[in-house]
Amino acid sequence: MVWGHLRTRIALVAAAVVGAGVLVSASAPAHEPARKPLAVAPLATAVVAPQVVQAAATARPRCFGAASMAKKRCHNPALKGKLIQRPGIAKRETAQYPGKQCYQSGVQQIRLNRGCTFGTRAAGRPHVILVGDSHARAIMPAFVEMARAGRISLEVQVRGSCSWTTSRVNHPDKSRVRPCTLYRKNLQRWLLKQAPRTDVVVTTGYARQVSGSAKSQVIKMRALWRPVIRKGVRIVAISDNPRLKGEPQKCLVKYGAIRGARKCGVSTKAGLSRDPFLLTAKKTRGATALDLRPRFCKKGFCPAVIGGANVYRDHTHITVTYAETLAPVLTGKFRAMRIIR
Repeated sequence: MVWGHLRTRIALVAAAVVGAGVLVSASAPAHEPARKPLAVAPLATAVVAPQVVQAAATARPRCFGAASMAKKRCHNPALKGKLIQRPGIAKRETAQYPGKQCYQSGVQQIRLNRGCTFGTRAAGRPHVILVGDSHARAIMPAFVEMARAGRISLEVQVRGSCSWTTSRVNHPDKSRVRPCTLYRKNLQRWLLKQAPRTDVVVTTGYARQVSGSAKSQVIKMRALWRPVIRKGVRIVAISDNPRLKGEPQKCLVKYGAIRGARKCGVSTKAGLSRDPFLLTAKKTRGATALDLRPRFCKKGFCPAVIGGANVYRDHTHITVTYAETLAPVLTGKFRAMRIIR
């Protein structure tokens, strides 16, 4: 466990303990089950006690992060003014898993990643493949949490600036186009080969980098999706996250958690765009649209801080911290879709 990620867990434990009387109660809502108060052992100057690490792995304050955006209002006064992670850490939060090749730097990649797997395959446990660009990588920690909880087995194929479609990459750097085309061909061959051992392919990406009209976007995504669907694999397309207007961490340093939630956020009109992933899923038999935008935006606005969580690493990618709070949300959605029990 990397130190920055460990500090996230410890911060969550601290928040949980500070508000124990509020955070853990018999009346906790169904979407966030009540937990017993955690006893946190004192920390040495630079040494983390093992029992704290173990507690941190399971502790999550009530209504933290995405849980606070549930339809049934979830409010935790102990999280007011909290900012987890702090800006200096949040701006470096990316999904990295030592010993696994889950993401290669650079946009000239044409070969697939190797060994980015989580959980174990088992009877009755769906095998999920996550594909997409850096936005898929950003939401990846939520699926890793699901795999570690034994809900799914997971394999990941993500690559920067190259979502799962045949639409041309909408980017001023034209040198990205051909490598992405070659990567997509390799990915498609691999997905078709994996289909007999795969239950679900989950996909998402940076909506603004998918070129073309709405009609064109649907046609060109279907070109890759339908051959996989015909093999008996279900497609789940997740909405893209909002795009901020500026750098969130500098803004949060200036305004703090309470004022910064709005000052550093963005309106839905400016932050959201036409989403080709949702659009294609809604028009394709065998595919399901999973709209997570209500977990980012409410009443026409998408705040930069949600339920004490620092949401955005930069103006277009979410933090590992916030992605992990989406795991219970995705678990519930997968149950509703009867993918998991």
